Amino acid sequence: MKTRALEKYEIRISSEEKALLQLAASLDAISLSAFIRKAAVSAAKDSLNKNGHYVPSARGELVYALDNGFVLNKLKEAMKLAEQIESNSASNVF
Repeated sequence: MKTRALEKYEIRISSEEKALLQLAASLDAISLSAFIRKAAVSAAKDSLNKNGHYVPSARGELVYALDNGFVLNKLKEAMKLAEQIESNSASNVF
């Protein structure tokens, strides 16, 4: 399994915010740090998606799609559609 290097980032929060976040983290059975990281990454992805930026998932959806023929399949579909249009046009000629 790959180990990811993590960077440390400090934030200041009020006691009330910490209590709220800690409660939510405990309900998810994860650490406060993991909960904050998960929430921040989710909010960042939502913001980028809302503004028209593609954000690949942690599983690398884009790489997966390219590796598994997504582009090739779409090209084949487009070529098949073009052939159908061409043959329909040719059969409508008097």
